[in-house]
Amino acid sequence: MRWLAVSLVFTFAACSTSSDPGPSCAQIVDNMMTVTKQQLTGHGHLELQNRQQMIETCEQRELTPAQRRCLATAKDLAGIAACTPRPATPPAPAR
Repeated sequence: MRWLAVSLVFTFAACSTSSDPGPSCAQIVDNMMTVTKQQLTGHGHLELQNRQQMIETCEQRELTPAQRRCLATAKDLAGIAACTPRPATPPAPAR
């Protein structure tokens, strides 16, 4: 009986503390770099991005798990752009 109580405590603790943060920033950046290279052709073997700097920027942005999954699975540039909603821009002032 004591074993059952201990296992239930660990089970509930694992459920309450485990939240899936989504893919890592390294996975996100690797996908973004792949998509960028496929979409922006004609640059030969030129490395268009600094991977480590992009990972650091990703970590600083504190993306939600949904945004992380979206960026890690985006198949094109439009898909990447759709992962991070932009704030609505105010209308231009009337003249």
